[in-house]
Amino acid sequence: MPVKMALLRSQRNRYVVVALALILVIQLVAVTFSGFVARQSSIAVAEDAIAREGETTIESILRHLDPAEQSVEVTSRLLAGGLVDTSNPGLERYLYTQLSVMPQATGTFVGYPDGSFVFVATEGEGYRTKRIEIGDERTVTVEHFDEAFELTATETLLTDTYDPTIRPWYQLAEEAGVVVWTDPYVFFTSQQPGVTASRAVRVGGEVVAIVGVDVELSGLSEFLDEMVSTKTGEAFVVSGDTVVAAPTRYEEQVWVEDDGSVRLLSMSELGVPEDAAEGDRTLTRVEGDDGTDLVLRQSIPAEQGVDWDVVVRASESEFTGIAAGQQRQMIEIILGTGLFVLLALAILRWVSKPIDSLVHAASTDPLTKVANRREITRRVKQQLGMLEGDQRLAVLALDLDGFKRLNDKFGHERGDRVLVSLAEGLKELTRDRDVVGRLGGDEFVVAMQVNDADQGVAMATRVLDGLRERLEARFPDTDVGVSGGLALSDQDSTEFSALIHEADKALIAAKVESRGMLHLSKRLVEEGVAAAH
Repeated sequence: MPVKMALLRSQRNRYVVVALALILVIQLVAVTFSGFVARQSSIAVAEDAIAREGETTIESILRHLDPAEQSVEVTSRLLAGGLVDTSNPGLERYLYTQLSVMPQATGTFVGYPDGSFVFVATEGEGYRTKRIEIGDERTVTVEHFDEAFELTATETLLTDTYDPTIRPWYQLAEEAGVVVWTDPYVFFTSQQPGVTASRAVRVGGEVVAIVGVDVELSGLSEFLDEMVSTKTGEAFVVSGDTVVAAPTRYEEQVWVEDDGSVRLLSMSELGVPEDAAEGDRTLTRVEGDDGTDLVLRQSIPAEQGVDWDVVVRASESEFTGIAAGQQRQMIEIILGTGLFVLLALAILRWVSKPIDSLVHAASTDPLTKVANRREITRRVKQQLGMLEGDQRLAVLALDLDGFKRLNDKFGHERGDRVLVSLAEGLKELTRDRDVVGRLGGDEFVVAMQVNDADQGVAMATRVLDGLRERLEARFPDTDVGVSGGLALSDQDSTEFSALIHEADKALIAAKVESRGMLHLSKRLVEEGVAAAH
């Protein structure tokens, strides 16, 4: 046996020596022909870098637009539920609170089918509101506020002819059942180009209002300045052949026609390369007066609601120089560190794989793959510690209705499928930063950071409605449903155990009084908060 083991070790050592020799030969060949392949390497680096820049730019644009879309969603739901005071100054103050937390937005508003309109917009360091009321006489009142939203001046406009019902944002939202984005257009008030997110508020199937948020394109221009890391690189946002946004160094991004109307410039007018195939992720080499540019045109996914492409371009020569420098560094270090890096990576992979598996198993419910009770407690404690200002933590306890009957009738395998589907639905209906977990049995919990009680109720309602629709669609032959109990943290209640206790009590009340409903904790009811359904 010792002889055999020694023979095996000897053979293994020979294999290692042969492998090392082969690696060294490959490295020497690579160094020998490095000059020949330098150009090809630089192009490969450029393709990868520009593709990443395009993807990063798209992700950042969507994050830039997301607050406006979320605001429209929340406001439309609150208005549909009658949870927002629409009188003056109630609605104006609510819209101000939405606008004050969205630096990307310049205005937020509500338009009505009869032509009534309430609008809040930024104005220097302060704010400006406009309210159109349709009664016996049409009145247009404009009010000016300081940065703390304290009234400073009021005026009445006698010649204002603004009609919200003929604006693009109104007509698009009126026909759609989701948040829609307009094509770029010139805002009526500021005469600046921008886009608007809007959604219809429907009660009983009828449109009773349209909610919108304006985002000026100048904000995208400032944002694009930071997107491309190379010295000569640039990113543009285009719609068809129209430039939606360009870096701020392009001072003239709009054109004023002879009649005074304002329009956005085309790609050719602004000098943006048009040769790249529309929506194509393949790099295109474009010859210009200053050399060759590498151009990528990539479409923003259609489901995001904006029909835009991102065009990224950079000088090919810039990447050639980078590749040459990287090549020199590689020659200096590859022989000394190549094997060490590969060995270290292999050891790290071997060691970390079982550890990662253990950590995941210790924090995850094995059936539903969401957080277990221990992980829920840990993460909620973190969430409570991260609350800022008036933020609150909404804790939504959920329990399946009719689950025992389902198990008795169809068996536990069917019950497990329902639990897994519910967990998947929770992950789809919540944000990445929200905590989703299973407490045990058929009871789940969601913890969400919210700005106020109204937002907490709206988000909990959306989750409960979405789960109900999911269960009805996927398990139509059962009567399984879901009920919810909601509690929110405050200065006197900052422990998860207390919050889940309140939410559980509300959940029990929901199951006793009316299954399938959202029931608020006693403390929320005492605050005067109302459930959306």
